[in-house]
This record gives sequence, C-alpha cells and structure tokens, in this order.
Amino acid sequence: MQHRDDMQILARAAFIALVALVIMSGMVWALLAHRAQTTAQRAASAANEAIGGFLMAGNAAPDFKLTDQFGHSVTLSSLRGREVVLAFINSRCKDICPLTAQIIYAARARLKAGASSQVQLVAINANPTATSIAEVQAWSIKHGMLHQWSFLTGTAKQLESVYHLYHVYVQVDSSGRDVHDSVTFIIDAQGRERLSFWTLNSHSQSDLGDEISGLEAGMQQWLPQPQ
Repeated sequence: MQHRDDMQILARAAFIALVALVIMSGMVWALLAHRAQTTAQRAASAANEAIGGFLMAGNAAPDFKLTDQFGHSVTLSSLRGREVVLAFINSRCKDICPLTAQIIYAARARLKAGASSQVQLVAINANPTATSIAEVQAWSIKHGMLHQWSFLTGTAKQLESVYHLYHVYVQVDSSGRDVHDSVTFIIDAQGRERLSFWTLNSHSQSDLGDEISGLEAGMQQWLPQPQ
C-alpha cells in the first residue's frame, strides 16, 4: 500500500514538473517571439521614418558656392524664394545614386506644373576625387538629368567643406571606392532645413514608390506660400 502511495506521489511530482516545464517553455517562446516582433516593428518603423522623412530643426541651411554641369557658378542663397531639394550624388556612382536621382525627379514630376516650377533640384558631387565639370555633366546626361537639376562640383577642398557643413559622411578608400551618406534635404524658400530623407538601397518597386510618395509629400508641405 505504501509502495502504491509512493508511486502516486512520484507520478504527481512528475506531472507537476512536466506541466511546469511546458509553462516555462511557453513563456520562453513567447518572450522570444515578442522580442522578434519588437525588433521587426522597430526596423519597419525606422524604414517608414526614412521613407517619410525626418523633421529637422529649421535652422538656416549653410550657404556654399560651387559650379554646375554647364560651368556656371551657383550659390544656395541665389536660389532663395524656391524650395530646394538637395541631394548628395557620387559623380561615378552606379548603384544607389541613380536611385536617388530617380526618386527626386519622379517626386517633383508628380507635382502640378505651377508647383514643380517652384522646386529646384540640386545635387552636390559626393566624390572628391572625380570633381571635373565633365564628370558631373556626363553623369547627368547618362541618367537623363542634364536639364533637370544643378549638379554642383568644385575642388576637393570646396566639396569637403560642404560635406562638413551638412554633416554628410563621404569617404574614398585606397581602391578609389566612394562611400557616402545617401541623404536628401528639403530646404524651404526662406533657406531653412526642413526635412531629410535617406535613399534605401533597394530596387523594389514598392520601396521606390513609397520613397517617391514620401518625398512628394515633403515637397508639397514646404512649397513657397503666396504672399
């Protein structure tokens, strides 16, 4: 009889231990699933913010003087009164920079004619080792942007000064490979920084569509207002 009672106690203990193990396993799996979901949500949120634009403080955009693809001198202050979409483009880039050019061109093209004429597209050469006017002109021609924007260049020292002023990372390694921030700024008609956008290194039509829509919305928001 005692032996049967001992067996029952052991069976109950084993059952309780099994139930506890199942509960603990479920809790661990739930915790792991929650962490994975949180990580995915954070990643999605970051991507959405990059697509929708990051709000800036509204500080005055630093002025500069560079040369466009036609050899004309251009200053940022000379564009006052128009909204400026300012991108950083490597004059020899074949991957993410064409995406940036496609996005800013398509976003402006979606605006009504009167609005699009108030938006000036400007690219700063993000390659301080390929700085000739011929380089930025050839890139503009190749990507259908020759008469769509001002692609500005200058000496390496002039360009590096602009990178510093706008806090844009640009680095050319020993092999000549250029790495830079794929950032685009919206500067309002009064010359103040309003939004920043980051180009996703993705050829997905969905991603491109979202980025174009986000930039278009940003352009709409900061169009010059009638006096």
